[in-house]
Amino acid sequence: MEFTPDKLEITLIDPVTENGPVEGRKYTLTHSDETGMLFLDIGNVYNYSAIDQDLRDEVLGRWLLPDNAPPMLIFYAYVGCEDFESAAKRYKIFKSHMEMALAAIIYGDSVLFDNFPELVNAPIYVKFDSTVPNFNNYEFYGNVEYFIS
Repeated sequence: MEFTPDKLEITLIDPVTENGPVEGRKYTLTHSDETGMLFLDIGNVYNYSAIDQDLRDEVLGRWLLPDNAPPMLIFYAYVGCEDFESAAKRYKIFKSHMEMALAAIIYGDSVLFDNFPELVNAPIYVKFDSTVPNFNNYEFYGNVEYFIS
């Protein structure tokens, strides 16, 4: 599944602007199954009101700026605590859409990368969150620059 920029709607949540800050910056990506639209909220908080509590198919992300280490982007996908088969199905769906979701988020925050070019080298990790051990893990998705078109 490929990312289509005209299917992305971006909302900046005050006090965050397209220029910054990086510290505390959080991403909430949701979508509409009916229209195929993606909705990206960028703020210093997650937009929990945008999350469908029944589906829980959002992707959440944040910048980590550790002392004496390069910045990194961490994303979260809620696979859930269903039985093995249900968790396996959700995990597979998340995996099949994750690169498109990450491309949408990076595209949606492209001005930030113009202002902070050092961030394009940041590694991206996705935490798949599940009580089923097979699907409860971190996976490396490359660096930000991989998703910049």
